[in-house]
Amino acid sequence: MVRLDDDACWHRLGSATHGVLGTVHPRRGVDLVPVVLLVDAPRIVIPIDSVKPKSGARLQRARNLDGDDRCTVLVDRYDEDWSQLWWVRAHAHGGEAEPDATLLARLGEAFAPYRAPGSVTSVLLLTVDSVSGWAAAAD
Repeated sequence: MVRLDDDACWHRLGSATHGVLGTVHPRRGVDLVPVVLLVDAPRIVIPIDSVKPKSGARLQRARNLDGDDRCTVLVDRYDEDWSQLWWVRAHAHGGEAEPDATLLARLGEAFAPYRAPGSVTSVLLLTVDSVSGWAAAAD
């Protein structure tokens, strides 16, 4: 077992394209949802798009951040060979924002569905306060 230092955490976080976002719902408590993400250290960018169907006009994760801006992003690797297991957790705070042209271009480079104009309607900008991580074995 290896505790990952900040540099190793950021390296693994930066290579991730998806993870799980945890926000705080005012009644239910922790809300977890899978998301795609882009790391722009010390921020994590989570796009909100018009590509996939949505259940409402504004996503619950954005409404949760309005009420309590604390959140956590978890990325991990699972493998049948348990010596390859690892996870990184980023504690952050943030909220919804309009993406600028540079950020839209980066999202389009990272995710083909976001290349179409208007596909990203807003983003969650999360400023990371701390990272922690674990790996089954050293690199």
